[in-house]
Amino acid sequence: MEILKTISYAGTMEVLAALGKGPKRFTEIMFETKLNPGILNRVLKTLITSGIVGRCGNDEGYELTEKGIKISLYILKIVEVSNNEKPENLALINILATRLEQVKSSPVS
Repeated sequence: MEILKTISYAGTMEVLAALGKGPKRFTEIMFETKLNPGILNRVLKTLITSGIVGRCGNDEGYELTEKGIKISLYILKIVEVSNNEKPENLALINILATRLEQVKSSPVS
């Protein structure tokens, strides 16, 4: 239930959609989501604490974790059932599915 609470926060879905396309820096997420820095900072901290988002190597920004990719895929599939398959959501589903396969097939260090 904690995950449902986390993803229900204002701005969270926008951040997940932005990061679903690939890793991004704070300012890139801010401009894409149109969230003010304070709200974005709070959302990112919550998502990191929940294990949905992680920091990229060398402090280069933020990215979805494997858990975050799975959650984003589930959310998009639920949205698609209720909203009649929008092309932008289908494209993001395909991107996330590909990223999930890459994460699963990469060797663990």
